[in-house]
Order: sequence, then structure tokens, then C-alpha cells
Amino acid sequence: MDPARILQIITNSTWMVTKLVGSGPVEFERSQYRLDVRENTTPDPLLLLTARVQNQGTPVEFRIKSGNDDGVFSLGHADGRLALVRPLDYEEEQERELGVEVALGEASSEANILVRVLDENDHAPAFPRALHETQITEEDDRHLPKTILTVKAVDGDAGEFGSLRYSLSGDGVFHNGTRSCFAVDETSGAIHLLRPLDRDPPNGKSQWRLRVAASDGELNAYTAVHVNLKDINDNAPYFPKSIINATISENTPEGASVAQVSATDNDDPHEGHNARLVYSLEKNVIDEASGRPIFAVDSESGLISTALCCLDREKTQRYAIQVVATDGGGLKGTGTVLVEVSDVNDVPPRFSRPEWTLDVSERLAPEHVLATLTVIDQDVSNNFTFRVVPGSGRGWQMFRVEGRQSGSPGGDLRATSPLDYENPEHRKGFRFRVQVTDMGEAGWLDKYHVDGAWVNLSLVDDNDNSPVFTHDYAHFTLPEDTPTGTLLATFTAHDIDGGGRSRVRYTVAPASDPGGRFAVDTQGTVRLAHSLDREETETHNVLVLAIDDGVPPRTSTATLAINVTDVNDNAPYLDDPKEVQVIENSKPQVVARVKLGDPDNWRQGHGPPFTIHLDPRAPPHIKAAVKVKHDKRGDEGRGVGIVSTRMSLDREERRALLVPLVVGDAASPALSATVTLTLHVADLNDNPMAPAAKTIVVHTVQPQTSQVPLGRVYVKDPDDWDAASKTYAWRTTHANFVLNKTTGDLAMKPGTPDGRYELGFKVNDASQGQTGVNANVTVKVTSLSQQVVSAATPLTLAADPYYVVREDHKGASSILDRLVVAARAWVEGSSEGVQAVSVQKVDGPSAPSTRVWLTSPGVSNLDHVLLHRKDELEHTIGVSITDVGVGTCEEAAQEDLGCSEGCAAQASVTSGFSVVDANTSAVVGPWVGVHSGCGCARFAPADDTVCSADTCLNGGHCVPTPTGTRCICPHGTFGSRCKILSRHFEGGGPGGETGGRNQMEEDLGGWAWVPSIPSCAEVHLSLEVLTGSPDATLLYSGPDHLPPAQGANSDMLALELRGGRPSLLLDLGAGPAALSLNASYSLADSTWHRLDLIWKDELVEMIVDLCSGASIDGPPAKSSKSALNDSETPTSSPPIPPDAHTCRGAARLSRGALLLNAAQPLQVGGLAHPPPAHTVYGWPKPILARPLRGCVRNLRINGELIDLGHGLLGQKSSPGCKSADCLASGISCGVHGRCHGSPGYLRCECQPGWSGPDCATPSTPTAFQVNSYVKLALSFTPLAYTTTVHLRFRTWQRRGELVVLSSQHGRDRFAVQLDNGRLCLVLQLHPDPQRSLCLTRAQVTDGQWHTVSASRYGSATFLSADDGEGDLYNASVSLEGRQLLEVDKQEGVHVGGSPEYVGVSVFKIHGDYHDGCIDDVRISGKSVPLPPAVNGTAWGQASMFKGVDRECRAPSACTNVSCRAPLTCVDTWRSYHCGCGEGRVLSSSRTTCEDENECIWEPCLNGGTCLNKDSAGYVCACPTGFSGQHCHLPEVGDTSLKLSLGALVAIVVWCTFLLLLICAFLLHQHHRRSALRRGMADVKENVMNCKEQASAPCSHTPNLLELKLLKPPKANGQPAWSKNPNIADVDVLQVDAASVTSSVEDQKRGGAAAVLKNGESKGGDARTAAGSQNGGSRGGAKNPPAGDDLRNYAYEGEGSSPGSLSSCLESCSGSAKFLGGFREVAHMLESWDPTNSHSNSNQTSTPSKTEVVKVDSTPPITTIHCDIHVSGGTEVEGAPPPAHAGFPEPLPPPLSEAVITTLIADAMDPPPIPMPIPDPPRAFKTK
Repeated sequence: MDPARILQIITNSTWMVTKLVGSGPVEFERSQYRLDVRENTTPDPLLLLTARVQNQGTPVEFRIKSGNDDGVFSLGHADGRLALVRPLDYEEEQERELGVEVALGEASSEANILVRVLDENDHAPAFPRALHETQITEEDDRHLPKTILTVKAVDGDAGEFGSLRYSLSGDGVFHNGTRSCFAVDETSGAIHLLRPLDRDPPNGKSQWRLRVAASDGELNAYTAVHVNLKDINDNAPYFPKSIINATISENTPEGASVAQVSATDNDDPHEGHNARLVYSLEKNVIDEASGRPIFAVDSESGLISTALCCLDREKTQRYAIQVVATDGGGLKGTGTVLVEVSDVNDVPPRFSRPEWTLDVSERLAPEHVLATLTVIDQDVSNNFTFRVVPGSGRGWQMFRVEGRQSGSPGGDLRATSPLDYENPEHRKGFRFRVQVTDMGEAGWLDKYHVDGAWVNLSLVDDNDNSPVFTHDYAHFTLPEDTPTGTLLATFTAHDIDGGGRSRVRYTVAPASDPGGRFAVDTQGTVRLAHSLDREETETHNVLVLAIDDGVPPRTSTATLAINVTDVNDNAPYLDDPKEVQVIENSKPQVVARVKLGDPDNWRQGHGPPFTIHLDPRAPPHIKAAVKVKHDKRGDEGRGVGIVSTRMSLDREERRALLVPLVVGDAASPALSATVTLTLHVADLNDNPMAPAAKTIVVHTVQPQTSQVPLGRVYVKDPDDWDAASKTYAWRTTHANFVLNKTTGDLAMKPGTPDGRYELGFKVNDASQGQTGVNANVTVKVTSLSQQVVSAATPLTLAADPYYVVREDHKGASSILDRLVVAARAWVEGSSEGVQAVSVQKVDGPSAPSTRVWLTSPGVSNLDHVLLHRKDELEHTIGVSITDVGVGTCEEAAQEDLGCSEGCAAQASVTSGFSVVDANTSAVVGPWVGVHSGCGCARFAPADDTVCSADTCLNGGHCVPTPTGTRCICPHGTFGSRCKILSRHFEGGGPGGETGGRNQMEEDLGGWAWVPSIPSCAEVHLSLEVLTGSPDATLLYSGPDHLPPAQGANSDMLALELRGGRPSLLLDLGAGPAALSLNASYSLADSTWHRLDLIWKDELVEMIVDLCSGASIDGPPAKSSKSALNDSETPTSSPPIPPDAHTCRGAARLSRGALLLNAAQPLQVGGLAHPPPAHTVYGWPKPILARPLRGCVRNLRINGELIDLGHGLLGQKSSPGCKSADCLASGISCGVHGRCHGSPGYLRCECQPGWSGPDCATPSTPTAFQVNSYVKLALSFTPLAYTTTVHLRFRTWQRRGELVVLSSQHGRDRFAVQLDNGRLCLVLQLHPDPQRSLCLTRAQVTDGQWHTVSASRYGSATFLSADDGEGDLYNASVSLEGRQLLEVDKQEGVHVGGSPEYVGVSVFKIHGDYHDGCIDDVRISGKSVPLPPAVNGTAWGQASMFKGVDRECRAPSACTNVSCRAPLTCVDTWRSYHCGCGEGRVLSSSRTTCEDENECIWEPCLNGGTCLNKDSAGYVCACPTGFSGQHCHLPEVGDTSLKLSLGALVAIVVWCTFLLLLICAFLLHQHHRRSALRRGMADVKENVMNCKEQASAPCSHTPNLLELKLLKPPKANGQPAWSKNPNIADVDVLQVDAASVTSSVEDQKRGGAAAVLKNGESKGGDARTAAGSQNGGSRGGAKNPPAGDDLRNYAYEGEGSSPGSLSSCLESCSGSAKFLGGFREVAHMLESWDPTNSHSNSNQTSTPSKTEVVKVDSTPPITTIHCDIHVSGGTEVEGAPPPAHAGFPEPLPPPLSEAVITTLIADAMDPPPIPMPIPDPPRAFKTK
């Protein structure tokens, strides 16, 4: 054996030796041994036994004495080696004890060996079965977790390797943190169910397969566990596709297959009837004519088929039906089948017009479409073919008609050959007939499918021919002295346009004749207009232009070449020097050698040698002081003049001498001239100073932060070059001023208060030996705000600033003073008058000019006033005014700046100062610069955080708030700045007798000036006009009548009405563009019409009424019109888009036309001056200049509404529009109503958030929670071309849909939504791309209430919030692509989000608008309900809603919020901030909150007195005639009673008499009561007999006089009370005679129909307000859709819902007050049956007029139908709300409650005095 192995065995063995008692010859080393042996091993040796022997060398013998009965161990007898015969097994025994003996002869020794067996993992675990199965019920969640199965494995090992642990894997067992469905007990093997299991797809399994592992730590065993699920009916059927599309041809027979639907049920099909499906139709479509369902479905197969014959696609193009699959357990799944009815060509085509009249430009090429002949054919399977009928008329062979490839059906009319107006045959026009068939070329034989129309086509002459010269070149050589007026050449041109009648005008191209030396007359004759000058130009190439009168004009060019020869026409001139200088008091000396020059041609002898001598006519002082000598040889023989002084000169006597020299040339004859040499006398300080005074006027900008220069201290001194010798000193120093003692410059320190300062100085002159000469300076300091200076208006004067400021030596005022005084005389409304804040020098091309900045606080249109009075100002000051205002940004500056959007010239105040010093006077002011910048100018104030004079307009008061400024506006103004949006113009009138300018202004008529149009690359201008004048000037911006200055631009805009049609002339500087809509209807019809002008990218477009086809605010459309204009009466024909030919026009601007640089104001309604001559500026036609007689409103330029109120400069015009004012027409709209409409159709509309007949009832908002929505069903059909949505909302959330209107299938939609905090309007008209219009810079998700107005006209969209000013308005006027949106009024209207359905449940809300509120939703101007407060109105019902609450409440946001003292938490609706609260501010120490005195803001208008409240806020005490929080509301009439004492006594006596009369009357009635009851019993029996015959109308003629008390409808907003002609003083009764037909029969058909004046009944006007309006639930779909839709799927009768008009004949509830007819109502009370007072209390009825039937034999009986309305605001359990709730204004609300009573005729005699009666009980019924 290996020694190492032996050593290991020995080492690893445990020895324990116990010494035996005694000793012997032999003994073991130990008495007891212990060793460990691993099972299944046979180590050799196990142990080596040794013994001690006394006699060494004596052999011993070892043997096993006990414990080895089975012979497993062996022991060497001689060597004591213990070994295993075979391996041990731990599972059989774990230890064994052996007894061994060693013998030496007779002696022996014993020892014990304990052998422990160590376990080895020699057995693997094992399961008894490879598969275990169990069964449980799916979705069983009882007693979880629970044991469903226990598995056991066995392991042959007995030790630690026999202990097993279990683990689990497989279906539903997760190790990623997800909760598992199963778990296994590690020790017991018990499998636990942790979650209920789903058996069914898509996530469930019928068998869940698990794998259990058993492990002993090293070895593993596995078994499979299958958990089988027993099915329960927990799955509703579903359709794989929620929407199934099917197609069926129209005219198919009954029973034709439509679609095969198949639903899926995930339940076990073998488990009972869980998955057995039965199909049915839940929402079928009912045929209107027969009342039968249109479709049927096979209950087993799901095959949908037609249930009746012959669908008509032209009547209904598609159907939406709901199919239901129901399983055996009653669970249902729904799917929508969209059935498209395919077309059969069964409808003939029809031209939309029987005759077409076209005006076609001759320039259109043959391939160009001349017109589209639209065809109406409701079929879609048309094969349109067109033709021009041969021989049908003049010119038929020159045209063809081709079918359109896209767009609306029609044929494009094209010419087959070029059209030429110059052709006499073409000029006559064409008339021919066209035909269309929808059956292709083969359809011409089927006359049913052929239609024809006449085409009258007139050619419009186009300027397509340029003028042609007879000869276009001429050459001449002329001497430069050719006389002016000389005829040079004649260029004659002819233009064949206009039938040869085109006029040609001639002009000389300015670039070819910059000096204007040539002129051409109307005949083309060129003459010399000004003298030629060879010295300036030797040759001329003059371009003569022949321009025709077309638009745009065409030009031809002829050239006149002229060579100019020299003439000795120029005398010599001074070449050098021109000016010389000599020091005063110096000796006589030579001062100059003068050289001469001559521009004439010297080669022709027209030059040197020159002669020169002193002019003999020189003044004596010149002759005495100067002498001149001619030097012939000087200057190389040309000759020079030597100029010398004869004596010393004195500067104080003359500062300069002008020496006249006579010079001549050598020509024959010689040409001489007198030239002037200026001899300056240089100053010497040789004069003493004298005391003087100076006045300095200073204007500074608050706050004054820098030192202000004031000019120099002035003393009177003839010397003016002695500044260096003077020194300056204070007589008395002043702390606010600084003196430079060396220069005498005076400056003012920063922060100097306003006032007058008298300063004194001493001036010393060392050279003169003078000291202490007094100089007095008066400084007048005025500080102005930055806003006042920035608003200053500049005037540019043609004078040097020194002369403008200088005081006249004769004592007269300066030019500046005269200018200010004159301006003050014409400026009204200023609190501080007119001030000149700054005078600046402006360097000009020829001479310097002066810019004077004038300001007048409180006057926003100072520039307009000064411009209007420019002529008078010039006359007053004696100086020409070259410019008024800042001016425009020239396009050259735009190009230099690289602007893309536009350019604006702006005034800016810098930190520098302008000083104009005129010795005795000086003017100092801030330097105001004019600079150009990119962008479009805006009309809003530059700073909206500080109140300024123009912050609030029209008498509004500005109030500062923590978030900016706020205006308190007078009644009748609009928006945040109190604007007035309309203005009336009186038109022209006879002039007065004043003559002169006033006479001229009177003759011009009315006008008003508004700010000029900004210079923007894109301009959108819109306005609304109301007039009856066919010819009128609407807008004008451009030059005035004065001759234009050199270089003046011709930019202009003129919008006029000519013959009632709009006409536009626009010139952006590159040439005029004319645009007229002659095909449109007349706008001079005294209704409001809208005009839009848009120009950009060298294209201008004009749109009338947004192509709506009628007035935008005129009378309601008639039902006979197309669906485009009729929303109430559905028609079978589809809506037709408007004809763009009549409402739109566009013109191409000249190339390079970018900006309208018109600095002049925009003139509205007329011109303030005569129009300029159109020929001067090259305009094609003169300006009409007819004043407007009518009104203009809503003038908007690039989104900004222009104020048309009191601040405008105007004449014969005034704010407002009386003809369209409701109050002026006797209609009161109340405090919260606004007047709308045109004259004759005026109406009141409530402001957002208000409702009711007088707009005095606040609307109730609805709060939207998470996953909330409201689905509405409308009772009207919105217009297909026009959509409007108005609402209010408040939220902090940044996303969500507010209102969505969509078509069937949702392909077209109009949505108002929030997108990332922006308010957006989204329009999708399939297949055009989606259009999105947003208010990108407006903050609307701030928790405040905001008003939204969203509208569209075709594809033009408009969106505004609140007042729609600036950033709160956006528009996109693009009328391209599809224009119509047909709203699905039953399924396509959602508020707060759009639900997505699966079956009958909602699982997702698209665009969920949550944590916010919506209020007062109006669609197409009609109020729609918002549950739960209002579930139904006359215009719609809430068919489904979820997650909505009444009111707009929110939990307190200040809970658990602490603020640092003294601030407290201020709740701002779902948000908060720390502050002092409303009406309180921090004190100056910032340690306490104190009351803020709001009265310092002057918040009370119209002379109201402000009273500050001690707690918070203020109260306005209003004067007589005004009311409201700020005294801003004028009282309509003074209703206070001012009675004398005698009148009061008379009233008391009269009331006493009346009381006695009432008592007598009641006593009389008591005695007649029994007789009256007997009479009423008979009537009751008759009425009941009639009512019992419900199935058939009553055959007898009732002897009834029916009187019905009406709630008065509004006539133009006012109660239309009428008196009963038969009953005296009964104002609440309307009486009319009716036929003897049964009224019961009429009531059965349509409720109580309203009888019109002509006797016709209009039952269709009946409206109901179905649905609870006091609900509080958050969900439900309890209301059926609106009653007038055919898809009401088995609702009552003709679409009326329960509680509708058809069942309102029984009773009503409520209370009423009657103004007269006491006896009649007393009889009604006697017949009151209180026992049946609450039956059918929810039914409603529509009022009608009284029907009278006279019968001779029996006394007539009267039935009174009374409108009972709840008074006092108290609601009755189960009763409907007040009649006005939820109904749109101004339409009168339908009656919600009524009382019917029958009266005996003999009791109807009117009493002598009308008696008031008490209110009847709230609910009662009379027979």
C-alpha cells in the first residue's frame, strides 16, 4: 500500500486509548478505538493495531473476538491490519462495535473498535408518478390561498441526503417580481393556488401545466402537474372586429344577404350552453314610410339580410346597425355593422343651373377651364359625359366640355381654339347648349338620363396686346440753347385691345430723363420741356413709353436719341478759393489769388483767357475795403484776380464781406457774370461783455438717472471767438446744477425735481479785464413718464433748429412756441395740453431740418389731429411741414435688416439728450430716435403692466393688479380695453355756409381715422358693413390730394362698393392691382356683410361673407333653400358648397410688391380730403370718394380688433350703430345680453354663462372627473358649411377635448381641445389633411374661467378666447379642398372626451378632459344640455354621460398649507398661493397685512362715489340713472315713483274701494258655487266621453270656446302681449277663431299646436325639455335621443319621447299669476280637483291661440290652457325646472307646465274692474 495512503488513514482515524488496569506481557496501545468509514468504500487498511510486548521480538496474534458475525471485517493475525471484506451500507447500519484480542501465549489483551459509517448520496429522489392532475373551477377566488394538490417524492438515502425540498415552475409561476398564481410548500410538496385562474382566451388556459422538482441537495426528480379548469360562463361574446363593413346594392329585393357576422365566445363550447350564441339586432333602422325595420338577422348563423325591398342610396347612403350576440348565460356582445349602400345609376343628372352666364377673359388658353358646369346627381356610379350640342347656337364649335376628374361632379368648359376679343365675331359673345348624361357615350339615347343647359359666354377684354408704334426710333443733334417747347419727334402708337378703342397714354420713362427735360403729350409728340445743358449731359437716350388703359397696363417703348452741341452759355466761375479769411484790425494785405473755371467747351473758344475785376456796382463799403487787380499771365495764361484789402476791418461791424467780381471768357461775343468771393473777418476779443438773461426749457424722462446738459451761460458780447478767454462762476451755487467754469456749460444733476429755477452767474473776461459780469439763467424743468415720451408725435419742419427755437429780437414768439399754441387749439381731451418734449436736428440732402416731438397726455391720436391740421399749422408758423409721424419702414430697410415677416418704424427713447441753444433761449429734451425693426407693428400698448393714457379706451378706468392692468369698462364697450367695435357714418350732406375748409369738409361727408395698416408681409384685414348705399368708400389708405413730393411712394389701398359689389384697388409700390367681385350679390341691402382682404406672396384675395352665400348676421334662412343654409328642414338632396365664383376673387400683385408702406391713417367710411388724381400715381381708375351711409363694425387687422369709439378723429360719424341697436329699437337685452342681427331681425343673445329670457339666470357648470364624458343627441342638424361652438371652461390640466363634432364613422371632425396647454381648433375634412389652429401664446390653463368661440366657414377656421384680442385670437382663411361637414347629430357630438366602446361598456376615453369644468355649451348658437344639472333642452338631450358632477366645486387647496406670517393661504380653485387675500396688501414694514384703499384707482364710473370698505373691497355709490358694481350700467328708465301727498291719498282711497269690491264679489261667488258645480259636472262628463275614445277622433262638434293663457313669446326680445277683443283688460289672453274641427284631434296629432295669424297650425314648433334637470348622478344613459331622428329605434310615436307634447292633455303643475279676468279664474278655482293634483305632473304642452266655436243652442263653454311657471325659485319634487332653464336665447322657451280648465260662458262677462287673484297651488288638475 502506498505509504501516503497509510499515513492518511492513520491521521484521519480517531484514537482513544484507555489504559487497562494492571499490566501484562502484552497489551494494546489503546483500549478503545473509533474510526469513520464512508459507505460504499473499502479502504485498506482501516486500522493498524499495535500492542506493547514485554519481551521484544516475541510474536503476537491478533484476532476479532466479537461483532464480525457476518464476516465483513478481516484482521491480520500477525500484523494487526484491520480491513473490510466488502463495503458498508449506511442505510443498513450506521455504526458497528468490534471486539479484538491480541495474544502472546497465554497472555492476552482486549480492545474495542467503534466503526461509524459515513453517509454517501447514493440514492436519487423519485416521484411515484410522472404526472399528477387535478381540476378546479375557473375564477374561483374563495379561501385563497388554498391547497389544490400535494405531491410526494421518495429518496433511498437515510441521512441528510434523504431530506427533500420542493420547487415549482411552469404556467403562472413568475420569478421577476410579478405575483404568481401558484406556489409549492418546500417541505410538504403541497401546491397552493394564490390567485383565481382564467380558463378562457386571450390570457387564460384551459389547462395550466406545472413542473414540480424534488431535490435532496444534489440529485433531483421531477413530476408534471396539470391543473384543469372547469369553465363558468364568465365571458361575453365579442366580435373580432367592432365595426363590420358591408356593402349592398340599392334596389335589392327583400331578403338579400348583407353581411355574415360571427362572434366569438371564449367560454368552453363543451360546457353546457356557455358558448352557444344567438344573434339579434339591438339597434335596427326603421323605415320612415312603413315603420318596419330595414334589416333582419338569422339568430343562429348571424347572416344579416334586408327585411324589406329596395333600399335607396340617394335617401340614405349608409346605415349603422347594432348586432348583438347572446350566449347561453345571457351575456351579450355588440358589434356595429356599417352598411354602405352601393349605387345604382337610377337618378338622372341635372345641371345646377338651367342657364349659365359667364364672363371669360380672352387671355385664357384653350386648356384653361373657363367654368365648371356643376351637375347634381345623387348617384355615385355615374359615368358623366358632356357635349356641346352641335348647331345649338353661335360659336358652339369653339367649345368642348370635359368631365371633371376630381371634386364635385361637373364638366369643365374649355375653348377648342384661342379666344380673341379683338375678333369682331368673338366680341359678340357666344350662346350654345350643353348636355350631360350619366351613362357614358351610350347614354345619349336615353333621354331620361340626359339634361341640358344654355351657356351664355361673353368675352372680357384682356390687356393682351401691347401698343405698337408706327416707328420707334429717332435721332437728332441739337444745340444746347434749343428753345423749350421745340417739337422733336412724334411717336404714334395703336392698341388693338378693346376693339381698337383702347386708349394709349404716353410718358417719358423717368430713368431715361432724370432731369425732366422732355415731355410728351397725349398724341405722342415729344417736345423739349426744359433747356438742354451740354455741360450736364452731352447725349440723351429718351425712352418714350406708350401705356394702354388695361389692368395691368402694357407698355411699349420708343427711343429718342439726342446729341447736344455746346453753346457758350456758361460764364466763368470761381474755382479757387471761394472763401478767404483776414484777421480784424490787421493792415492792408493781399488776401487771395482767385482762379477761374468755365464748363463750356474750350476747344470751341468758349473759355480762357479770362478777365476779372471788381464789380463797379459793388457797395461803397466793399469798394472802400477791397481792391482787385487782373493778372493776365497768371494760372498759365488763363488769368487770375489778385484781391487785396485797402484798410483794416472790424468783425463787430461786419463778420464777412461779400466781394462781387465780374468775370468773363474769351468767346465772341464774350460771356460775363458776377461771382462772389466771401471774405470772412476773423474775430479778436476787442469788445466788452454786457449782462444778459437766458431761458432754458427742459423735459426729462422719469426717473432722471443721468446728468442733463443745458447749454452755455449767455452774456451779451459782440465777440464770438473769445470763449477761451472767458471764465464763469456762481453768484449763488445751487445743489441741483453743475457749472463748467472754463466753458460755461451748465448741467442739471439727476433727480432734480420739477419746477422753475433762477440761477445767477458771474462771467470774467481776462483779455478785456472784465470781472463779475452778471448772467441770469431761468431753468424750467418738467419730467415726463417713459410712456408719454414714447407716445410723442414728431413733426419735421423745413428749418434749422436754431431758427425754430430762437426768440425774435422784436419780441415775437418763436416758431416752436407758435407751433405748440396752434396745436393746443385743435387738440381736445388732453389733461395737460400739448408740450414740445424734444427738438432735434435732422440732416437732410440739401439743408438741415428740425424734428419737433409733441406730446399730449390722454390723446391717443395726436398724430391724426396734427396731420389733419397740417395746412393750418404751416400757415400759422410760416414754415413748411414736410412730415407728420414716425413714417414707414421702407422696403430697402427691410431688405437690409433681412426681415421676412415685415418691417416697422418705431420711436425709441434713449439715454441721451438733445440741446438746441439759441443764445437767449434753449430747449433741452430726451433724444427720441426713429429706427426700423423686423416684425409687424401691433396696436396694443407696449407695456400692459402699467396704466397709461391709452390702456383703457372710451372712458374706461385702469386699475393695477398683481398680474397686470385691468380696465373697468362702461356699458356698451367690449373686451379688456373697453373698445367700441361699431361706428355709424351719416354719409354726405349739404355743406354749411362757413365756406373755405369747413365747407370742403362738409361736402366730403362722414369719415373716421384709425391707425394705419402695419407694413407686414402678410396682412389679413376683415370688417363687417351694413349699408343701403350701392356706391361708398369703405376703407382708404394712401396719399392725399396734394401734389406728391419727389420720391414719394404710391402705396395705397382703396376698398369700395360700386353698384353694391365690393371693389379693391391695392398698390404695394410696384404697381396697382384691381379686384372686383361683379358676380357677387349686392351688399347694399341693409344687412351685415363681412369682407376679408388677404395679401401675401404677391397675391391679394377678397372674400365676401366667407362664402356662406348670405349675410353673416341677417334674417334666418328660408326652408326652401339648400341644406347649406337650412339646418331645420332635412332634404333628400345633399348640401352643395357655395359657388366660389360669386364670393371669392384673387389678383396677382406686381413683382416685387412686398409691403404696404402707407404712413397715413386708415380712413374708414369716407375721405377727409379730396381724392388724389389717379393719373398722377398710375392707378387704372379714379377713387370713388363716396361717403358711406351705414355702419362698420368688427374691423380687424391681423387679429387686432380696431377701436371705433370716442377716441377717433372723424366727421359725421359716431360710435355705435343705432340702426342695429336693440335698445334703440325698443328691445332690452338686459345686463348680460348682447344685441345681434340686422335691422328688422334684431335679437338678443346671452353672454357666456347666462341664460333665460332676460339673460339674468346664471348657467350651471359641469365638473368632469377622470374618464368622464358627455354624449349629446341634437334635435337639429347643424349647417354643413358652417359650424360654431361657444363654451366656458376652467382647468389646470394641459390636455383634453372640450367639444368634438364628427360625422358618421368619425372621418370628418371639428374639435375644440387643449393641446399641451394651448387652446386648439382641429378640423379634419377627409381626405384633406388635418388643419390645426391654436392660440400659441395665450395662457388658458390657469384655473380661471375662459370663454371660447370656435367657428368655421367651409375650411376657414376662427378661434378666440375671452375677448378675442391679440394673442387670444387666431384665424386661418383658406377655402381650399372640401368645405362641408355633415355632423352625426346622434352619435357625433361629445363633450369632455370621446368614448371608445366595446360591447356595452366603455374602456377608454380619447382626449379625456378631467379635473376641470365646462359651462354653457352652444352649438350653432343653440344651447345644448350639460348633465347632470340639465339633461335636455329644446335643442338636444344628453344621451350618455359618465363621471360628471353638478357645479364646479373643488376641495380646499389650503388644507395642511402653512404660510409665513403675516401671509395666509389663498385658495384659487385647485391651487393656492400665500398672500394677504383680496383687498389687502402688505404694509410698508411687510410685517402685517392691511386694507388696500382701492378708491385711489377711481373705479367708479359716471360720477359714482367710491367708498372703501374697512374689511376688503369698495362700494360705488351711483348717481341717478346708473347702477352696477362700478356704476357702469345705464338704467333703461327711471322707475322710481315720485308722488305728491294728494296722489298718495287718492291711491289709498282707491285701494280701499277695490278691497270692498273684492269682498262683495267673493260673497256673490259663494252663493253661485253649487249651481256652477252642477254645470261643470255635465261638462266633465262630456269631456271624459271624448277622452275615452283614444283610438278614434270624437265625431261630435264640441260647443267649446277655448282660451289658452300663454307665456308671452318675445318679439325681437320683448313680450308680445295682446289684448282679448272680447274680454276687457285681460292682457294675458290671446284669442283667435278656429274651425269646428275637434281640438282633441289636433292635440292628438301634435300637442297643443300654435295657431298662426293666418290660421295655419305649426305643430312643428313644439319643443320639449325632456329629461331631469335636477339630477345628481355621475353617470347613466337614461334619456333617449332627440325625437326628430329616424334612428330612435322603437321610441314612442313619431319620435316623441315620454313626457312629450303628444301626451300633454291631462294636467300640469306649478303656479301662475293672472293680471286680469278675475271672475274667469275664480270659476277655474271652483272647478279645481285637488285630489288629482299630482298626476302626470311631468308632461308638457305647447301653447296655442284660442279656438272659438259658436253654437246657438247651448251656452258656450270655455277651456283655458294656462302656462304655469314656478315662481320664487323653489323646486318641487318631481317637477320640471323653470321654463327658461337650458333654453337658447333669444328664442322663447317652450312651455314646461300647463293647466287646463273649462269655464261656463255666462261666467265670462268681464267685470267692470280687473281683479288681481292669488296664485293657484303649485300642481292641480281640473276637469
